[in-house]
Amino acid sequence: MKGRAASMAPAADWSELPTELLHLISERIDTEIDLIRFRSVCSNWRSSSIPKHHLNILPFKFPLFKFRSLSDSINNNNTLPFCYLSKRSLFLIKPPQQQHRPWLIRVTQKSLGKTKLSQPSLISFDFPYVLDFNPLSVLHLGCEFLMEEDFRYPSEFMCPEKVIVVTCHHGKKLLALSIIKYPPYLLLIRCSDGHRFVIPNLSTPIVDICLFKQQIYAIDKTGRTFTVVIDDLNVELVAEPEPLVGGGGDIKFLVESEGDLLLVDVYHDDLMIHVFTFDEKLKKWVKFKKNLRDRVLFLGDGCSFSASASDLCVSRGNCVIFMNNIFFFSHMKMNFGMSIFFHLDQGRRQLSPLSNYPDYYNLFWPPPEWIVKSCIPN
Repeated sequence: MKGRAASMAPAADWSELPTELLHLISERIDTEIDLIRFRSVCSNWRSSSIPKHHLNILPFKFPLFKFRSLSDSINNNNTLPFCYLSKRSLFLIKPPQQQHRPWLIRVTQKSLGKTKLSQPSLISFDFPYVLDFNPLSVLHLGCEFLMEEDFRYPSEFMCPEKVIVVTCHHGKKLLALSIIKYPPYLLLIRCSDGHRFVIPNLSTPIVDICLFKQQIYAIDKTGRTFTVVIDDLNVELVAEPEPLVGGGGDIKFLVESEGDLLLVDVYHDDLMIHVFTFDEKLKKWVKFKKNLRDRVLFLGDGCSFSASASDLCVSRGNCVIFMNNIFFFSHMKMNFGMSIFFHLDQGRRQLSPLSNYPDYYNLFWPPPEWIVKSCIPN
C-alpha cells in the first residue's frame, strides 16, 4: 500500500521553487545556452535566475568620446555621456531530422534584462514568436557587444568600433576592450565601475581584435599583430607583417577555426582574399596553403566565427560568408549585401551574392517551417 500511495502522490510543481534555491542553482550554470534553457522553464524561473555573477557581463556603461579628444577626456577624467551595450549571442539551432534545415539566430540581452531574438545579417527582422530552447539542439558560435539599437548619440561623439569582453586571471572582474579609431586607440573599460585606460604604443590604427585561447589578439592595418597584456595595460608585438606585401589588403578579419587563429585579408579592387594562419611557435603569419575542408567562415564587423558544413547542413565548406556589405565601399560599388567566396585555394575571383546560393542564404532567412510550428506566437 505504501508503494501505491507514493505512486499516486501529486507531481511536484517545479515553478514554485523558492527564489533562494533558484539563485543557488543558476549560480552553478557556466554555459550561456544552459542558462537560457534554465530561464525558459517558466516565468518564475526566468525572473529569479539572474544573480549578480551573470549581470557582471552586461549591461555596463560605455563612455562616449568626442572626435580627436579621447586622450584629453581620459587624462582630465571628464564626466562623459555614455551608452549601454547589449550582448548578442549567435546560435545555430540544429534540426531534429536530417531533411530539415538549421537556423542561425541572434539572442540579444538588452540593458533592462529583456531578451530579443533577431537575425545576424543585413535583414532587419524581429522574431514574433516565443522560442523554447529546452528541446532544441543548439550550438553557441560566438557573441558580439554593440550599442543598443534604439540609442541615438550626438554627432560629435564616436561609438566603439568593436568590443570584446575578457575575464581577468583571478576570474572575478570583467574588462571590455574596444577599438577607437580616431585617433587610433585601444580602450580598456573595467565593467564594474567604468574606469578606463588607454593601451599605449600604437602608431597605426587597430582594425580587428579577438580572443584566442584566452589571449587577446589585435592586428593593425599593416598586418602587425599584438597581444594585449592586461596586467600592465600594454601590448606586445607577436608577428610582423612580412607575408602581407605592402600591408596586404583593405580589410582584415581575425577568426578562430578548429583551434587555429586565421587572418582573412580582403582586397577591394581585385575582389580577392588571402588567408593566413598564425604560427604560435614561430610567432609569424604563414600563408594558408591547405583549404578549409568542411569549414565555413562567417566574417562580420561585430563578430566573426566558423562552423562545419555538416552542422550547417550545406553541400560544401571551404568558403567565406561576409555578413556585412563590405564591398559596397570599393571603387566597383558592388551592392551584394551578404556575399560568399568559394574555393579559397584556387586563387580565382569567386565572390557572389549570398542570395544566389539558397542553401547558405536560408541559414539566415526565412525561419524554417519546423521552427515556426514549434513556437508560440508572441
